[in-house]
Amino acid sequence: MIEKREFHRVQLSSKTILSRNGNNYLGQLENISMTGALVRFEHGALLPIGSEYDMTVIVDGEDAPLQLNVEVICFTFAMAGIKIVSFKADSGARLAKLIESISSEPDIEMAEREKVRRLFANYYRDE
Repeated sequence: MIEKREFHRVQLSSKTILSRNGNNYLGQLENISMTGALVRFEHGALLPIGSEYDMTVIVDGEDAPLQLNVEVICFTFAMAGIKIVSFKADSGARLAKLIESISSEPDIEMAEREKVRRLFANYYRDE
C-alpha cells in the first residue's frame, strides 16, 4: 500500500461523535493528524464512503470539544478512516497545539509546523 499521509499521526484516545441528519455515531478516536483520523465505533456503524459528517472530539483537559467537518474515506463495520475537510471556530489551531504537545517526534513536528501554516492559509476554511 502506498503511504498517502502528509502529516504523522499521534495516538489520542478520545470520545468521538459523528453526526449527520440527526443521527449520531459514538466512537473512540484511535489517532489523529492535521488532515485525518482513525475512529473505532462502540456499536458498529454503516457509514458510506464519501459521506460527510460533523465530528466532535472530546479531549480530556480541554474546555471545549474539537469541532470538525469530515469525510469518510475508508470504512469497516467497526472503524472508519476520516479525512478532515474543515475546522469550526478555533478547532484547527487547538488541534495543532494538541498534536505538538503530545508528539513523540519533535523533529518531525518542527518540520510539519510550516506545512500546517500553509495548510491553514490555503486549504481549510473556518466556519
